[in-house]
Amino acid sequence: ALGYDLMAFLSLSISQTRTGAVEDGLAAIPEVIEVHATTGDADLMAKVVARSTADLYRITNEILEIEGIQRTSTAISVLELMPPRYDGLLSRLSEQESRPSS
Repeated sequence: ALGYDLMAFLSLSISQTRTGAVEDGLAAIPEVIEVHATTGDADLMAKVVARSTADLYRITNEILEIEGIQRTSTAISVLELMPPRYDGLLSRLSEQESRPSS
């Protein structure tokens, strides 16, 4: 609806001493819509939207300019197989709350 037809996930390796600057830099880029601290090879995982692959290239370069970002790895989403869902969790919670206490 907003014209951002491409979604990608960027694994970010950062300098551990520049975490605040990295967070602020990522927050300043509107196309970065989520950021998570992760375990494993990457320090952060960012969910990014773009208008095209050329636009994704621009956004990735903007991210790489943030002080403290050392390297990125990009995976483009080709198809959303399951959108965010919460119904099952809400049903489970409702069931648990309706059970009598023992």
